[in-house]
Amino acid sequence: QLAVLGKLAWIHVSVLAVLSVRGWNERYGFIPDAREWRIGIESYLLFLPVGGLTVYLLQAARFRPASPVWWKLPLIAIGVFFGFLWVVALAEEFVFRGFLQQLLSRAWNSKLAGLIAASLLFGMVHLPFRHFPNWRWVAVASVLGLFCGIAYWRAGSMRASMVTHALVVATWRTFLNG
Repeated sequence: QLAVLGKLAWIHVSVLAVLSVRGWNERYGFIPDAREWRIGIESYLLFLPVGGLTVYLLQAARFRPASPVWWKLPLIAIGVFFGFLWVVALAEEFVFRGFLQQLLSRAWNSKLAGLIAASLLFGMVHLPFRHFPNWRWVAVASVLGLFCGIAYWRAGSMRASMVTHALVVATWRTFLNG
């Protein structure tokens, strides 16, 4: 669907307006640099055992590959990753890491408090995922929010957290159902 291009344009314009008005020093853009890719991938790899254990303990999903044909899985994963990276992760990471985490960290003079609060809010936004209320998904998304927030801290850019976020969603949609 081409309608996503209009949504993407509105996201981009909205983000640039907030950055201009607020004077935020956020490195905003669509393409992560090599350092942001590395940090995003590292955060994803660190998330996998913690997120996997959370999903398992909460019974939040089951292993169910997106396609029974093995060679289609990498194609599905790549498509989901890039589609998610430049549409949903771009918008959500700007709001939760580039804006809220920064704002709360400054307001409370604590990076840790900002990280935790933004992660919990990120989780709460996922309350209606699949059905309402989905407290299991709130827990999983809050854990993901912590790892995305740490990627943001380390890189000083939301593009690293976008990579982490998109990799997790691509893995989820390729291999899990829940």
